[in-house]
Amino acid sequence: MDPDASKDHAGSQELAERVARLEAQVAWLLQRQQAPAAPTPARPTAPAAPRPAAPRKELSPVVWIAGIGAAIFLFGAIFFFRWAIQQGWVGAELRFILGLLAGGAISALAAKLILGDSRRLGVALLLAGLGTLQFTFRAGAMEYHFYAAPLGLAAAALVTLLAGGLAARSASGGALTVALASGLAAPLVFSQGGHHEVALAAYLAVLMAASLAVPYLSRTGASWHGTRWTALLGVWLLLLPACAEVQKADATSLALLLGLHLVLAGLWAWLPGREEKPGTPTALWLVASMLATSYAWLLWKRLGLAPETFALPVLAVAALNLALVQPLRARMESRRADWGLLALAAGHLALAVPVALAWRWVGPLWGTFALGLAWASLKAEEGDYAEEATALRWLAAALALLTTLRWAFHGLDGFLFHTRAMTPFLNPAFAEGALASAAWWLLTRRGGPLGLISFLALEVTANVTLAFEAARLVQHLQTPTALGWGPSRAASITMTLVWALSGAWQWMRSLGHRDEARRALMIAGYAWMGLASLKLIASDLDHADTPLRALAFLGVGGIGMAAAILANRKRTGEPS
Repeated sequence: MDPDASKDHAGSQELAERVARLEAQVAWLLQRQQAPAAPTPARPTAPAAPRPAAPRKELSPVVWIAGIGAAIFLFGAIFFFRWAIQQGWVGAELRFILGLLAGGAISALAAKLILGDSRRLGVALLLAGLGTLQFTFRAGAMEYHFYAAPLGLAAAALVTLLAGGLAARSASGGALTVALASGLAAPLVFSQGGHHEVALAAYLAVLMAASLAVPYLSRTGASWHGTRWTALLGVWLLLLPACAEVQKADATSLALLLGLHLVLAGLWAWLPGREEKPGTPTALWLVASMLATSYAWLLWKRLGLAPETFALPVLAVAALNLALVQPLRARMESRRADWGLLALAAGHLALAVPVALAWRWVGPLWGTFALGLAWASLKAEEGDYAEEATALRWLAAALALLTTLRWAFHGLDGFLFHTRAMTPFLNPAFAEGALASAAWWLLTRRGGPLGLISFLALEVTANVTLAFEAARLVQHLQTPTALGWGPSRAASITMTLVWALSGAWQWMRSLGHRDEARRALMIAGYAWMGLASLKLIASDLDHADTPLRALAFLGVGGIGMAAAILANRKRTGEPS
C-alpha cells in the first residue's frame, strides 16, 4: 500500500472522530438547555428588617404656644376692655368696633391658615377669634344695650355657622370642634334667666343638625372622635337642667324635642363619613340612649304621670335598639354593633319590669346594664372588634361602679336599720350586690389594670353581699323579741363564718393555679381569713355567751383545719 494513501486515510478517520465528539457535545448541551432546571438550594436570607412604625403626629411647639397665646389673648382682651371702661378712654361704640375688628381679623387669619398648610395653628387661632367675637356680641347686648340679647345670640350663631362652613370646606375636625364649642357656649353667655327650656332645646337641635352636615358633606369625620364626643356630651349636658327645671306646660314640647335629640345623637354616632366606617359608634349610642331614658324620667315626673306607666317608653327604646340591629349591620358591613345593641335592649327590658313595680329597683337596673355591657364586651372581643370591646368594657365598669356605690349606701342602710323588714335574698340590696359582682367578675377575665381593679371590687362586693344576706337570713329566723338596733350576735358571727369560708375557698383555689391568678387568690384568701379571725376576737366575743363563743371558735377553727387537710391531700395527690 502507498504510504501516502494510508496517511490520508488515518487523518480523515481522526477528523471524523473529532466531528462526532463535537456533535455529541452539541446534542448534550441542547438537551440540558431544554430540560427543566434543577432547583438550586436557596441561600439563607437574612430576616427582613422590621418596618419602622409610622411616626406619631404630635403637636409642634408652635401649636402649643399658639393655643396658650390664644387663651391669654382672650383674658387680655377682657381685662383691657374692663380697664378702658374704668379709665373712660374709649366709648362703648369704639370698644364694640375694636372687638369686632380684632375678632374678625384673627378669625380671617385662622381661616387662611386652616385652608393652607398650617391647619392646627389655624384651629388654635380660630378659638381666639370666635371667643373675641362672642365676647364682643355679649358686651353689645348685655352691657352696652345696643340690641336685644336674642339678636346677639343670633349673631354668635351666624359666626358659628360660618366656622362650620370653614370646617366643611377644609374637612377639619378641629375647626368643627371649635365651632361646636362656640355654639354650645352661646346660650350660657347670653342667658338672662327665666324658663326658656324649649327654645334652648330647639336651638341645640338646629346646632346638632347643622354641624352634622359637615362630616357628611366632606365625606369624612369617622375618626373625629373629639368632635363627635364634644357634640354629644355638650348638648346633653345642656339638656339636663332644661329637663329638670322645665315647667309642666312646656314638658310635652320638650319631650318631643328630646326624642328628636335622640335621633340626632344616633345620626352623629352612625352617619359621619359616608365613605368610611365611624369609630366608636356603639359607645356614643349607648351613652345617648341611657341619657335619653334618664332625662325622659325627669319629664315624666314633671308631667305628673304615674311612675309605673314609664315602662311604656322604656319598652319603646328597647324595641328601637332591636330594630337597629339589621340596618346598622348593613351600615358597618359586620356584626360590630350587634352585641352593644342587644345588651342595651336587654337592659331596657330589664328596666321595664322594676319600673312597673317600684322605682327602688333602679339599682338592679344599673347592675343589669353593667352585666349586659360586660358580656357584650367579651363577645365583641371574640369577634376581633377591639375598639368596640374597649369602649363597652369601660362603660360596663362605670355602670358597675355606680351600682356598687348605690349598693354600698342602700345595702348598708338596709342591713343596719331594716334587717328584719327585708326578705333575705329577695330584696333590691342583694340584687344590686349580686349583679354588680357578676359584672365585676366578667370584667376580671380581660386582665390588665381594669381587670385588677375589677378583681378588688369583686372581692369586696361579693363577700360583703353574701355575708349580709346570710346574716339577714339568720336574724330573720330568730324570734323577734330581744332584737334591737342592727344585726344580732348570731347574725354577726354568721358574717364571720362566711368570710372565713370565702377565704379558705379562695386559698384552696390558688393552689391549682400557676399564673398571676395564684398570687391574687392566695392574697385574697389570707386577707378574708385574717379579717374573720380579727372580727372574731375583737367584735364577736364581746358580751357573747358561752354557746356562741364555742360556735364561733369551732366554726372558724374547723374551716381553717378542713382547708389545710384538703390542700395537703390535693398537693400529695391523695383523693379528697
